[in-house]
Amino acid sequence: MRWRDALLAIAALFVVTRGALVLLALVLETSVPLGYHGPTYATGSLLTSLTGSDSVYLLGIAAEGYHAEPVRLMFRDWAFFPLYPLVTRAFSALTLGNIAVAGVLVANLAFVAALAVLYRLSMLYLDHDRAVRSLAFVALAPGAVAFAMAYSDSLFLLLAAGAFLAAEHRRWWLMAFLYGLATLTRLQGILLGIPLAILIAESSGGWRSMAGWRSPRFGWLAAGPAAFGLFAAYLGTTFGDPLGMFTAQRAWSQIGQEPTGPVTPVLDRFDPIVLLLVGVLCLYLFLFVFRRVDRPPAAYTALALVTVVTALATGRLQSIGRYLAVAWPFSWTLANRRAAWFELAGLAAFAALFVINAVLHFTQALAP
Repeated sequence: MRWRDALLAIAALFVVTRGALVLLALVLETSVPLGYHGPTYATGSLLTSLTGSDSVYLLGIAAEGYHAEPVRLMFRDWAFFPLYPLVTRAFSALTLGNIAVAGVLVANLAFVAALAVLYRLSMLYLDHDRAVRSLAFVALAPGAVAFAMAYSDSLFLLLAAGAFLAAEHRRWWLMAFLYGLATLTRLQGILLGIPLAILIAESSGGWRSMAGWRSPRFGWLAAGPAAFGLFAAYLGTTFGDPLGMFTAQRAWSQIGQEPTGPVTPVLDRFDPIVLLLVGVLCLYLFLFVFRRVDRPPAAYTALALVTVVTALATGRLQSIGRYLAVAWPFSWTLANRRAAWFELAGLAAFAALFVINAVLHFTQALAP
């Protein structure tokens, strides 16, 4: 590993992507009349762009805790898991109580740390140059703008990658701890247990053999369901609905219908934004099929599959980009391409999609 070069690359990726997002946000906030004004947690330069949509709920939990009544229209904040709000609340001690600034800082610091962990993990399967290139594909993914916003995506990426790195190094207690924390960050976190189980089987005789699936190490995977159970117990004790995280999700599945109203107007018509979203989904589906050429490790194939299936299962087409952005095995597939022209053209195409999605997200023409 060449950590000095890797850290310089990570710093460059962070500065370039964040610089582009800051410039876009300032231009959009000051010079472009917006036709759609969605909710934001905070107002003012940059914060208006970086604390929109789901940030309203996540930062509201950080500031006041979960609410018994819907926060907006029929939308309850029970759908959002507690770890990111808790970390933001704790971090706000360093921002003099400013929850919005704390939330944005937590997301961006977690993203830098996630890139470092992903580099270490990627070096198990790629050489240095391809590992660094894979980080660029993560940072410039179509939905990667969410990693800069007051969202839980960056923290989830950090914890998920950390859990896999710990499993690769047979540090099962650390894997369990990070897996539990990932489950407390996003509902999809509990499904990380499937690819992690394959890694455990690989360490115990191979995932293709029965011996590999008899290992007592599978007991460490109880951390995910236990973490989910803790959150369910809280919702049950506090609000009388232990499955409130699912109950609350129903409002998002009814976007564009009564009684939620046309919260995200893009979904009720066939327009270029819908074509963009479908195109992003098709891109990742193609990459998943194309992965067979690279013969990736089974655990990471399972991770990519779980991510795609859960993204589709949510039914939230407008969020498909950020749901898939956390699946770093796709970046390995892209980084593994040997064609010289793709090194530039592939990153340029992702950068263009990144900018387009940023504009749509910041204007909330597309609520991520």
